[in-house]
Amino acid sequence: MATLDETLQIFSALLEADPPIAIGEADGAIWAYLSSAQGLTAQAEALEVLRAKTIELRSTSASMPRLLDDLDRHRERLNERPL
Repeated sequence: MATLDETLQIFSALLEADPPIAIGEADGAIWAYLSSAQGLTAQAEALEVLRAKTIELRSTSASMPRLLDDLDRHRERLNERPL
């Protein structure tokens, strides 16, 4: 499990890395963060907060679009849950 701040620190380090990040590292950080939220609704809400805070990082890294795409894939996964 990871906190929002810990996850954003990981994202910042990955975005500053040269060469660009391996998406698997970012994905692992996302899973660690989401695992602290209990239930799909809580995970979806936590993911929205994480995405908004990630955008606030305002990184010019070429990896930022890949990171946002990965966050969007997690959003799609959570939105596919049965009602």
